[in-house]
Amino acid sequence: MVQEKMMIAREVAAYLRCSSSTVRRMVRRGQIPHYRFGKLVRFRLSEIERWLALHHEGSMLLRGRASSSNSDQLSLFPTGEENG
Repeated sequence: MVQEKMMIAREVAAYLRCSSSTVRRMVRRGQIPHYRFGKLVRFRLSEIERWLALHHEGSMLLRGRASSSNSDQLSLFPTGEENG
């Protein structure tokens, strides 16, 4: 069985095209799937993708804009509205 690589907040932020502080705020609010190991916070890509798909289908939060350089990424915010 191959174990899935755990991601850090910076990697999740790059994937979601938002800031690391936005990801950390979402963790504090319980808005994004994550794991805590003491003070460390880690994420599984498969769970982030599932979460993203669920929120994309049920919310206007996601703009659904694909990155021109990586078409499998969606943006949570229009460019310039990361605020955090």
